[in-house]
Amino acid sequence: MMSLSRRQLLASLAGAAAATVARPFPLGALASTASRSRPLRNALGNVDWMAVRDLFPLAKDWTHLSSFLFVSHPNPVAESIDYFRRKLDSDATWFEIAAFSDSEGKPFAAVKKAIAGYIGAVPEEIAYTCNTTGGLAMAYHGLRIRPNDRSGCGVRRIALYDTAASASVDQIVERVARNIRPNTRAVGVTWVHSSTGVKIPIEDIAQAVARANRGRDSADRCILIVDGVHGFANQDVDVARLGADLFAAGTHKWLFAPRGTGFLWGKRDVWQELRPTIPTFDTEGGMAVWDAWMDKQPLPPMRAAFVSPGGFIAYEHLLAIPAAVELHRTIGRDKIAAGISCFEVAGLTPDQVVKRLAEKKIRATTSPYKVSYARVSAGIMNLPAEIDLVLRELRTLT
Repeated sequence: MMSLSRRQLLASLAGAAAATVARPFPLGALASTASRSRPLRNALGNVDWMAVRDLFPLAKDWTHLSSFLFVSHPNPVAESIDYFRRKLDSDATWFEIAAFSDSEGKPFAAVKKAIAGYIGAVPEEIAYTCNTTGGLAMAYHGLRIRPNDRSGCGVRRIALYDTAASASVDQIVERVARNIRPNTRAVGVTWVHSSTGVKIPIEDIAQAVARANRGRDSADRCILIVDGVHGFANQDVDVARLGADLFAAGTHKWLFAPRGTGFLWGKRDVWQELRPTIPTFDTEGGMAVWDAWMDKQPLPPMRAAFVSPGGFIAYEHLLAIPAAVELHRTIGRDKIAAGISCFEVAGLTPDQVVKRLAEKKIRATTSPYKVSYARVSAGIMNLPAEIDLVLRELRTLT
């Protein structure tokens, strides 16, 4: 009798269940244009920003300047989620068919391909996560610790600047460089501080870390880990070329991908410095972990897919990420730029500012930190007239 591994069995069942003809990944699952009232670009090729705004189901009687917190699914993303939801609802085994055969167009592979293309990387450097926090947890908890590192490990916090208004590239880089010691194994930074809106110079910090690594063995090098969520997808930058070693971001903020999605990117030679924290279900390279476990063999050389945390998730959300990337591509990454503006109003607390603006149907937030500010941020769903309105209302608060 021929014996089959679980992986082989699933693959054979998937192939049998999905008919005999493989078909390409359906474009309709990426960014359907059928429901759009008009194209996102006019006859001259210019972006129609009103058409972009109409993609978001945000309440039109409010001015929304807090969309950086959590995405309002734009229509193409919502349609893609619904497409995959119907697939899953109609057949509970569909995700296995899609994962282990070519018949459904390899939607899982399409996710990594879309993210990698957007950040200037390759799919093999991408691990799935559910958010930024999860990605950072995979990075920090996964750091490979050697026997002489197992006790006495400490975490040091440093101030990169004294005040947001006085922050400078030279000051930030000097403080990071000065605090890297011979035994420092990781430097963790946040690309855009949601507490102040300051964007720190990742490229310059990466150069400082590289200088500190000169003369070190590769196993002793200091790794630069970046919380990149508030700098990702709101500027025309290839994340993979910033110089970071590991970069975590949720895709459900500025990219407008489905809620509960994110990724951890790492340089190809950095993954060997991590260990999996949660067993993976990643079918794009991660099944080698399953095979090693079944055969009671050591893990093969470390790769990104091993770090993707396993367990069943809302696959319709994960698989709809390419729709968000396609939306950005259609608009043009070079046409998108945004940030976070944190501010104070004399005589009012941040909470009072937010409350007063809400009375005018303007959504703002406070930064939830020890030193708090009111904050606003415009995105592609906002129009110039809305910003003018907010500025007028802010002037009335003083």
